[in-house]
Amino acid sequence: MTNAHWPVRRRRRFGHDWPWMVAFVVPALLIVVVVQFYPLLFSAYLATQDWTLTSSQTSEGFIGAENFAKVLRNDVFQRAVRNSTVITGSAVIIEMLLGTALAYLAVGSSRLMRGVRTILILPLVIAPVAAGTLWRMMLNSQMGLTNYLLSFLGIQGPDWLGNADWAVVSVIIVDVWMATPFVFLVISAGLTGIPLELHESAAIDGATRWQSFLRIDIPLLAPLMLLTIMFRMLESLLSLDSIYTLTLGGPGYATFTMTYYIYTLGLRSFNLGLAAAASWLFMAFATVALAVVFWLQRRWQTAQ
Repeated sequence: MTNAHWPVRRRRRFGHDWPWMVAFVVPALLIVVVVQFYPLLFSAYLATQDWTLTSSQTSEGFIGAENFAKVLRNDVFQRAVRNSTVITGSAVIIEMLLGTALAYLAVGSSRLMRGVRTILILPLVIAPVAAGTLWRMMLNSQMGLTNYLLSFLGIQGPDWLGNADWAVVSVIIVDVWMATPFVFLVISAGLTGIPLELHESAAIDGATRWQSFLRIDIPLLAPLMLLTIMFRMLESLLSLDSIYTLTLGGPGYATFTMTYYIYTLGLRSFNLGLAAAASWLFMAFATVALAVVFWLQRRWQTAQ
């Protein structure tokens, strides 16, 4: 058959399969529309309404962008943005450094290394609510295990959850403890895909292990690291259960994050309009943060 007959044959096959494509694709599209787009559209509607469930079961009227203006002017929201930036930025940086280091230290197929990897991923399987409760008891300034162990070293443990600065540090510690195993697993999987011949050739040429890491491993792992950073940024920004069980946003507003602020508006104050507006602002904040990561990644690739 000549090449001229291929387009006709393709059109016939496509026309024959069209009903089946519609039958399988349309239900999936409807599910996506109902599950994703409808809630987004409804939240956009709520963001323009004056609606507080404690005062009315229905909207009290259209107020345009007033909810957005109220949220942006709110001191607690501004504090929540700063807290989210500090906690997420610090936690993700520490997790990437620590997870990558652990991945290199735990490389190998020996029984010992397999056991070490199993232990390292244990925090990953603990529910955030349980982890937050566990760490709240451990960081108790009076009866917690952490200060008790520090006392053996002659160190007076701080008031981890009662002091504003130490409360932020505590939230970062818990986030790092829970999420570092994820980074460790991803980087470990990436390392197994790097051919040993590359390191052997570099060693023959006189390259040190550190030089091989910078010139071979980092460029090859860069796309995987970028993906991991994006996942961790989103998960850290969306974290609510660990904050709720660990500090309840306190002391004061020291650990109020954007998600906890939205939770208090929607499920404590029942102000649907403000909660929806804050949610859209949070989505814009997360989008900008991811755009910055992409921009830094392009700059890094250009500099290579």
